[in-house]
Amino acid sequence: SSSSSSSSSSSLTGAMPRPKEKANEDGRTGIHHPISRDVARASLKPNDRRLRTLFCAQDVSLYSSTENMRIRANTFNANGKKPKEDLDIAEWLTSENDRVVDVYAIGFQEIVPLQVQKVLKVQDVERDARMWDEKILKCLNSNINGGRGVTNYVKITSTQLVGVYLTIFVREELIRNGSIRERPIATTVATGFSLGFRNGSMNVKLGNKGGCCALIKIRDTSIAFICAHLAAGSKDEDTKRRNADAAEILQKCVFAPDVSEDEQGEDERDFRHNNIRWEKPSRTRTIHDATVSIFFGDLNYRLNAPKDDILEYVRLRSNESESNESSFRANANNYIPLLKHDQLLQERQNGNVLPGYREGCIEFPMTYKFKPGTSRYSGIGHAATSSLKDMNSNNYKNNDSEYENDFNDDLDDGENSSSKADDKEEKKKRAPAWCDRVLWKGDDLQLLGYRDHNEIYHSDHKPVSATFCLKCRTVDYNGRLKRMLADLRRKLDAEETNRALATKVILESGTTCDFGEVQYCERVTRRIQFKFPRNNHGSIISFSVGFQGRGGSYDDLINDTEDDAPKWVRDITPAKATVSAETSVFVDISAFVSGAETIRYIGASSSLDAVLVIRAEHCQDAYVALKGVYAHNPIFGAPLRSLPPSVFPPDVPSVVSTLIDALYAFGSISKDDIFMQKSNEKDRRNAVKSCLRLCGVSQSTFNDMHSSSSCSLLDDFTDLSVATSSKTSASAIELAIALLEFFHALPEPLFGDGSLFVGFRDEEHFDEGEVTRKRLENILRQSLDKNAHASATYTLAFLTSYVGRNSPSSSIRLESVCQAFADVWFAKTDSSTKKTNGFSLVRRMEIVKTLLSSSGSSTTQYQQQQELSDLFSTSTTISNATSAAVTGSLLDL
Repeated sequence: SSSSSSSSSSSLTGAMPRPKEKANEDGRTGIHHPISRDVARASLKPNDRRLRTLFCAQDVSLYSSTENMRIRANTFNANGKKPKEDLDIAEWLTSENDRVVDVYAIGFQEIVPLQVQKVLKVQDVERDARMWDEKILKCLNSNINGGRGVTNYVKITSTQLVGVYLTIFVREELIRNGSIRERPIATTVATGFSLGFRNGSMNVKLGNKGGCCALIKIRDTSIAFICAHLAAGSKDEDTKRRNADAAEILQKCVFAPDVSEDEQGEDERDFRHNNIRWEKPSRTRTIHDATVSIFFGDLNYRLNAPKDDILEYVRLRSNESESNESSFRANANNYIPLLKHDQLLQERQNGNVLPGYREGCIEFPMTYKFKPGTSRYSGIGHAATSSLKDMNSNNYKNNDSEYENDFNDDLDDGENSSSKADDKEEKKKRAPAWCDRVLWKGDDLQLLGYRDHNEIYHSDHKPVSATFCLKCRTVDYNGRLKRMLADLRRKLDAEETNRALATKVILESGTTCDFGEVQYCERVTRRIQFKFPRNNHGSIISFSVGFQGRGGSYDDLINDTEDDAPKWVRDITPAKATVSAETSVFVDISAFVSGAETIRYIGASSSLDAVLVIRAEHCQDAYVALKGVYAHNPIFGAPLRSLPPSVFPPDVPSVVSTLIDALYAFGSISKDDIFMQKSNEKDRRNAVKSCLRLCGVSQSTFNDMHSSSSCSLLDDFTDLSVATSSKTSASAIELAIALLEFFHALPEPLFGDGSLFVGFRDEEHFDEGEVTRKRLENILRQSLDKNAHASATYTLAFLTSYVGRNSPSSSIRLESVCQAFADVWFAKTDSSTKKTNGFSLVRRMEIVKTLLSSSGSSTTQYQQQQELSDLFSTSTTISNATSAAVTGSLLDL
């Protein structure tokens, strides 16, 4: 027993992963600084792109001054308990070296018990928050600074999301001297349980998990604080849920300035009474617009190791006789080896969560889960249970016995504040973990201290604090900035003048490049030929080819982004090179149309027009006009409603039923997982051709059939049945690629941005019961038009049959199917437009998996449809009279 315990605990030790930190290549922190974007937006015209690019590449310190300020972020999961009168939080709020702190951002989680009957009592929720505010303000203005008498703190904003609470305190002097002039903005993002109803277009959530966010501006530096409480749980999928919650908070948080005086909070109205009026923020901002941001709270990340091993490891290194303190926490050699299993470190190392954020070195023990009133970890034994009665009342007094947690045991994750639940929680044996964390983003923040606070026994969590030195910047708008912009304008004017007088590029292939007619998924490549004459600057010339406008520097084209090039242009080879003068240069450029995004970019005009820029040092720009025509495909890129429907199944576009019926003809398709195959450009081109060939339509025949109003349902079906019954040379993989490409090319994704599934996205878990199936059927039927609904239902029925319930490869197939169709059935989130209903890939896959699970009962119906389809396919050999009779009877059926 002893040897096995030692073996299991020793396996927990090892090297600790460290997330990769991205540093500037040149070592300078002022290049492309967030403040540069704000200054450019305020001082430059939107269309002055060249000057904006050149300005943002300048060091921000050249036109701004700095002053160091001290910021402190405190986080505490209060376990649903009110602050007691004798609770001492002075050390939690005290800065390192007893230095004065300029800004306190204090975040709480579970400030109230997470119970539905408590959460819905708004007065109780706000009352508990006020109690903590009063406790903190009293401590800041008396206990900490009472001896000095030089600092007075005021609360400037706060926001609450049920149990999550964020409150901001600053030195009053910062407001009096004008350092803080702009009104702070606070908002919330809920990621918790869905309440099952909507407010307008938004799904209303309970808010038991989520984030409270605040944006304050000190001089010209903006600071975003995000206090988060992420999804709980120790299961494998819970880590993904935490990652998704963090991403959702960062994505959906919007600081809007449009708040009237009547809508201002009490804290803001108090400043009006003192003859201090906030300036209204100039524009709407997001977290990504802030100069620096701090993300902190109960992030709930656990240890990726067996729970029993962790508990045994802690028990073997703890003194069983201790009733209150823990010898395990006193020795760093005990807990530091466990950091290699920390989920947050691993997820950040893999780039799965909080990109760009950093965290200080963790040199404190795990902050969760404790027996309330002690510093002993829960679940390692009952040694401390009897001693709770003998504890000093000044350290611990459970006066919250009325709180009963009604959440499911699997979801509350130990969030229970009742003394009667102590034994129950002990039996749950929650493994200790570093749940409470502080991370930051921004080069103007420097971490000074990062620690826990063992002296507070109020909760089953320990509070954590982080102190930062903020480099607060003030832009010299009328002095250094004004002179810099004038110098940059003169530099750009000189470049333009020199370019006009420079030698000209010789376009040997002419000034026009014609791609002709471009088909869907058919690459057309043309070659451009040119050369550079000799000049006074040498015989070696560096050039670049791109799509930026007239003028600019040589580097402008090198730094082309995807937005600069037309969507239909692919593979400019080479895009840049160094060549000798008087030597012909050959550049290949391709036109390629695939996917709905490219088709939308081209538009109804079908014309492919662009201007290619050839730019070289000490030479005038050369321009080549690109032109061509996109031949719209009769199937790929056409709206569902414009496609001819099949007679059976009703309302399903003929191309969908043809592809699925052909796939079904392959039987179980047991050889390969056809939806796991990675398709290249050639595979997609062959799949499109096979699909057109299988459907038996060409450009001309499709147009004739689609424009004819005399075609009957039977005529349409007969044409389709002939095509379907004819043997095709297409493989199952080609058919699967064609099906995915068809959905990928739809002008509007089948499920749009996913807003119709918002209620299901917010569920903590999905079941496969009759209620879930009926809810999904109603959602699809009410939200989609008849063609989209029929296409989705028929495809889901086939996929359910394809995945199979009892097949050994069903789990692998399910994963590949979910990933493939989650990518083509939903609109992808566009960060530039900041869609609020955007779904991550994980969320989209969960929805597809739920749809497949709920459509399991539809498999029998699908097989019946196949039998009817087989009967229909034989009707082409029957006389017209007999065919009409058979068709009528089957349609009635």
